[in-house]
Amino acid sequence: MAVQESPRRSLAAPGAPGERIAVVIPCFDEEAQVGGVVRAFRAALPGAEIVVVDNASRDATARVASEAGARIVYESRAGKGNALLCGLAAVPDADFVVMVDGDDTYPASAALSLVAAARAGADLVVGTRLQGAAPGSFPAGHSFGNRLFIWIVRLLFNVRTSDLFSGYRVLSRRFLRSTPLLATGFEIEAELTLQAAMRGFTIAELPVTYRPRSAGGASKLATVRDGSRILLAILTYFRDSRPLACFGGLAAIFAGCATLFGSVVIAEFLETGLVNRLPLAVLAAALFILGALSLTCGVLLSSINRRAAELAALIPWR
Repeated sequence: MAVQESPRRSLAAPGAPGERIAVVIPCFDEEAQVGGVVRAFRAALPGAEIVVVDNASRDATARVASEAGARIVYESRAGKGNALLCGLAAVPDADFVVMVDGDDTYPASAALSLVAAARAGADLVVGTRLQGAAPGSFPAGHSFGNRLFIWIVRLLFNVRTSDLFSGYRVLSRRFLRSTPLLATGFEIEAELTLQAAMRGFTIAELPVTYRPRSAGGASKLATVRDGSRILLAILTYFRDSRPLACFGGLAAIFAGCATLFGSVVIAEFLETGLVNRLPLAVLAAALFILGALSLTCGVLLSSINRRAAELAALIPWR
């Protein structure tokens, strides 16, 4: 499924009467930057509610954000996903939610164009960074990891995206009300993209400038630790959302190995009339059984997924 380009529309296009926009900023130890981020978004979106989620910060993040004019909510469970979900729960009636990191790496001035794309019909608008990243904005390995995961997602889900892990997005009320989000850490951005794509929501991408963190600031994402969690989350979502492809692929691998090993045993039996490689014969039979079980699991889970989708379609979002 391809990601759609943002519809052309005036950036100053007004919203509907009574439209509510919220800005959710998950933060962990961002006292040096969060005040400026809050003030910048209040200037860019004067009517929006600014919510800062203090994710068990050890510094004065909450106080600085409050002094800048933000509403503060607290999330004691560590993890960006937990913080974001807490912030989303704090603005249940918002028509559009702007999510942005609190490290001042994203320009608040781009919020108007992202919201305009959402008003034009996109359910998820992503501010992509890779085209407009300033030198030094990505820590070593992060840019490569982003592109690697983009390739994995394209291979597994046929979803084309320019930036899988952008923290600058606009989410529509319809998308939030009808999509279960479970990620607790940095895999939340990947989950948002995959949920939107696999559920048929409209996705728009707009390039934005991405700035380096200010002096003394450091990325909270650990390349190896969080990268492995993200990979596991993507593979888990692939198993759950496309079980026939997942278990069918495993079945094909098992069947191929069983055929390869079994052919050696069969060829030898036809030549000598004996089964001299009994362990190899047992392995081939076991692999064949595993392949059959995998295919059966894929078919059953695919049927269950279809019934769950039918039931979900009968439940209107509000």
